[in-house]
Amino acid sequence: MTYDPKDAVRHIVHDYVYLVAAGTDTQRPLPHPFNHYAERTFHVHCRAFGDFFSGKGDIRDLYARDFTRQPFLRALPLWDKWRNHVDKHLMHLTQGRITNKIPWTGEPNLRLLEEFRAVWDEFLVALKDELRPLFDREIEGHRKEFQGYPL
Repeated sequence: MTYDPKDAVRHIVHDYVYLVAAGTDTQRPLPHPFNHYAERTFHVHCRAFGDFFSGKGDIRDLYARDFTRQPFLRALPLWDKWRNHVDKHLMHLTQGRITNKIPWTGEPNLRLLEEFRAVWDEFLVALKDELRPLFDREIEGHRKEFQGYPL
């Protein structure tokens, strides 16, 4: 790790807040194109946090284990099931979008949101003592902007 975890807290909380907000919005009857924006935003953040919690990413990435008292790796089975499918549609114009035979209905979004929120809750409990107040302060700051969202 070549960074100070304290410097990363605001970015992690920001992205988590948008994961929750966008994931919540996927469950609301938003008209097109707003439903599409919400779902894409949600999936981008799912991908980021999937790597963050699982430790499967790039050397440049942040990992949950750098913020917790004990090593922190979590499986996200539902995300793992859908990641490859969703990844073909995020920021890629790939042949996989043409050859994919599994229709996307959006039905897994609620369960994906629940899965990530559960792991986030475990992550908060496992935080290093000196980082917990930083996370709490950042989350509280976002609550004012995201009233009606279960942060």
